[in-house]
Formats: sequence, structure tokens, C-alpha cells
Amino acid sequence: MLRILFRTSGGSVPNKELGTGHIFRTINLSRQFKGQQKFFLVEDYGGVKKILKENKISNIKFLNPNISVKDDYETTMKIINEKKIDLVIVDKIYTSKNYLQKLKNKIFTIYVADQFEYEYPVNMVVNGFIGLKNSIKKNRYNSKCLIGPSFQILSSKYEKKMKKKKNNDLLVTFGGYDAKNLLGKLCDVLPYFLEDLKIKIILGPITKKPQCLSEIENLYKEKLKIINFSNDLRKEILESKIGLCSGGITTYEFASSKVPFAIISQYKHQKITASEWKKHGFGIDLGQNDKELPTRIKKFLEDILDEKINLKRNKISIDGHGAKKVKNEILKTFKEYSKKKIVKL
Repeated sequence: MLRILFRTSGGSVPNKELGTGHIFRTINLSRQFKGQQKFFLVEDYGGVKKILKENKISNIKFLNPNISVKDDYETTMKIINEKKIDLVIVDKIYTSKNYLQKLKNKIFTIYVADQFEYEYPVNMVVNGFIGLKNSIKKNRYNSKCLIGPSFQILSSKYEKKMKKKKNNDLLVTFGGYDAKNLLGKLCDVLPYFLEDLKIKIILGPITKKPQCLSEIENLYKEKLKIINFSNDLRKEILESKIGLCSGGITTYEFASSKVPFAIISQYKHQKITASEWKKHGFGIDLGQNDKELPTRIKKFLEDILDEKINLKRNKISIDGHGAKKVKNEILKTFKEYSKKKIVKL
């Protein structure tokens, strides 16, 4: 039995560009390691404790947000030694390369990265970004790299092929946390379309429902349904004709379900993701949260009504098996690493 440490962070801090994507990705990958003992080292910027509890995650140690690299490394190594950890999987934004290098010098280390970057000094890098071509290669640190959307880590629910009746014209979900109050912007537009469109909104586990949305919900009870959270987002996506989301992991969930979507970027780095989805013909880029956003949303909803959403999608391998592929490669590479270590001894 392997003893695995997951190091991650996230929560409700808009200016940190965090959100909850790294948390859910860590949860989804950890569930692949059935029969192994798992530990979690987490920076909670707000709401993460609740998410982990709801997902029945145990063996958690919480760190103070904004912990220094020095203290982070020392705490990580303390856990590694106390719990006799075999390998570490790090999935958090702005991770220091110095921290990763020092970890690699002591233990088998995997880093889960984003965007175009995979040059990290670890044993293995995982980057399922849509802008990268699916491949397994070495980087300049001789790290094994699993890159491209085929390796994007999603819930195991996306592995199964399913068909559902399309009950909703539009599904709106901005991930675990609506950092930029995009739901408030929707309030300016929705009343003009709810006579003709059936819309479902998933708030997210740490997002509060805006008062304006509650008022609209009361007026259009037959056309607008709002829920706080869904234990089966795959089902919600499959039951919808089109999606509206921000530029995080949810875009891959829509794509793997073959449901087209529009993106409103909550953070600067999501603009790059939105651009890539648009280039590949999967998504519509509605830009960021600015004064003109309601106008762009209105045009998007008009196009849904007029059945003008007809994306010509390029062929991309997003089959929902990314988490399983990553798990298998981690176990395979760790086994090879362990054999070499024994030989050296």
C-alpha cells in the first residue's frame, strides 16, 4: 500500500486567482488511488474545509494561507517523515520551483500544472491544458511530462458514455466560487429571455445567491431553476443544450460531454484558456467582466433562441479518462523509480 500526500490550495479570494479548481482536481485524482493511503496538506482561503467534508476527504492538515516557501517545505517534509509518505502530488497555483526541486531531492514528486508550462524540476509533470498537443515527453529537467487535454483530470463520472434528455436550454455554472459576481451581471439580462428559455443555474458550494437572482427566480419559477451544488455535474451538463461557464476545469467537463459552451473569464489566465477553446471550435469567448458584458451575454442568449450556436469543433481527445491515465502513469513511473533506487543502494 502506497502512502500518498496531496498538497493543494484554493478558496474564495478573488485577487488570488484561486477558486476551487485545484481542490476538485485533487479530490478527483485522489479517488483514483483506491486501496492506497492518502493524506492532504491544504491552504484554505475560504470554503475549502466545507468542500472536503462534503466529499468525505479525511487525513487533512490545514496550512495558514500565504505560508512562506521555507515554512511550506519544512511542514511538508515533517508530514512526509511522520506519515512515511512514498510520493507527493502537488496541485496549486504559483508553486515555487525551488520548493519542488527540494522536494524532488527527497521524495518522488509530481506537479500538476496549467496553461502552457511544463518545465518543472520534479519526477513527473501533468498538464492537461487544451492548448497543448497530447503527448508524453521529457522536459529540460528530464521530468516525465503527461501533456494535453487527454490527461486532464476530471471526475470518474466522465469516463462513462451516457445520454440524457435535454431538459434545459442553458446550464450556467461558474465553478465552485463566483469570484467576480458574474451572477449579478446575469440579473440584468435574464428577465428578457425567461419567457422563451429554460435555464438552470448552479451557484457553487461557496457562492451566495445574489438578491436580484432570488427575485427573478420568484417571478419565473417554471423557467428558472437555481441550486447550490450538484453531486453529479455530468448529469446536469448532459441534460443541457449549451453551457455558460468560466474558464476553468468546467470547460473540459462540457467538452468531454460534447456540450458546447460560452466562457466568461473570471481571471486573467482564463483569457488564454478561452482563446484556445475558441480556436479549437469548442467554446464561445464572451470576454471578461466589464461594462459591456451584459450586452455580450444578451447577444449569446439571442443566438441560442435563434438556434445560431453551431460550433465546428476540431477533433480533440477529451474522453474523460484523464484521471485514470494519470494514475496509471504515476504508478508505473514510481515503480520504475523505486527499482532504480534499490539498484543504487
